[in-house]
Amino acid sequence: MAETKAAGYLQDFRARGDAIAADCTRCGACFRACPMVAPAGLSEADPEKTAAGIVDLVTGGAGTAEAVRWASVCSGSGHCIKACPEGINTRFMVQLARGFARRRRGEAPLKPAWRESFQAMSRSVRTLSRLQMPPEVLARLRMYKKAPREHPPQIVFYTGCNVLRTPHIVLLCLDVLDLLAIDYEVMGGPGECCGVYQFREGDFDNNARIAYASIDGLASAGASTVLSWCPSCQVQLGEVSLPGYEARFGRRPFDLNPFLVFLAEKADALAPLMRRRVEKRVALHERPVLPAVQAAVRRLLAIIPGVELVEIDVPRVGTQANSLSVLPAFKRELRERELAAVAAAGVTTLATIYHACHREICDAGDGKSFEIVNFMEILGEGLGFAAEDLYKRWKLMREIDEIIAETSALIAERGLDLETVRDVLLAEFGAR
Repeated sequence: MAETKAAGYLQDFRARGDAIAADCTRCGACFRACPMVAPAGLSEADPEKTAAGIVDLVTGGAGTAEAVRWASVCSGSGHCIKACPEGINTRFMVQLARGFARRRRGEAPLKPAWRESFQAMSRSVRTLSRLQMPPEVLARLRMYKKAPREHPPQIVFYTGCNVLRTPHIVLLCLDVLDLLAIDYEVMGGPGECCGVYQFREGDFDNNARIAYASIDGLASAGASTVLSWCPSCQVQLGEVSLPGYEARFGRRPFDLNPFLVFLAEKADALAPLMRRRVEKRVALHERPVLPAVQAAVRRLLAIIPGVELVEIDVPRVGTQANSLSVLPAFKRELRERELAAVAAAGVTTLATIYHACHREICDAGDGKSFEIVNFMEILGEGLGFAAEDLYKRWKLMREIDEIIAETSALIAERGLDLETVRDVLLAEFGAR
């Protein structure tokens, strides 16, 4: 039987695994640098043998129990990349190994493991975004198709999927782009997925199919620069799919960069546009996945009059909060340690950067001495913008029936199904 196009995608990943194997010396430096090793119970594992097991996985072998365990808990922090003496993207290496390990559970599952979680995410994004935004605001986010353009935009703002559960963050980003008179197109949502759900489960065929379709969709706007909000999308497209696309088709249709890094490059233009003093002592809820974003946020905070940044000495681990869900006790420990440190520092505000982190902890300031807001809310306040965080409001309400009562008119007005809304709210906020 002739090799299908999808099978060709799998071979692309096998070829990348072989290239990694040729470069890797199995020194174990990546393993030693990983913050997940001890929480995963791997402190006694041999670094060199575990690294060799990872290489065995990416080249089609069974690896070792320690390598499979390590790959399964990878949270994407990226400390391993800096540690590698050979300059390998070890984050990609370990996550590729995770996918190959999961593939070994069944080469062609009748129901791919990612499908249920992807469908639940899609339903939640579509329901919560429509519940929070009227059609004319959704149109800004390209949730409704726009008329064709005569000229390509300067940039494409790629939201990814999940930030649309907290759309106030995206709307503030667009307000800043409008203020800077930047011509942009917004793309994103479940229909333009980065493919991370499929990649995590080792469904490399569907990963490439979905990611390459999204790359083509993003490229169709004609902009040479795409700005990502989501760190998972930045890693998934920037480190996994765009290199694969370029190897297969001989071109990279655009540069992909984090939105906040782009914004920090405009800091000198934004500084004179500040309209208000923001009297806040701010600590940051950070993730190490993209160091340039951490630096960018500090640069932008520095131009907001009245803001004082307070550094909190706590571990920084993972891509976003959801990347630590595989080790729930470790995740709780990090959260409790950070909240205690923030309270002890006497700050007024703990600022999240990424949306998944914001969804998880936005209500944790309730009853404490500090508020929890997203960084874009602080930047927006300085520039004179505001967008209500309805997600946080609803999470603080605690009772699903209260949220339903408050939003009943909107549910009817926007043509949403009541039981679907109830199911989404229960999944999002829990039965309280």
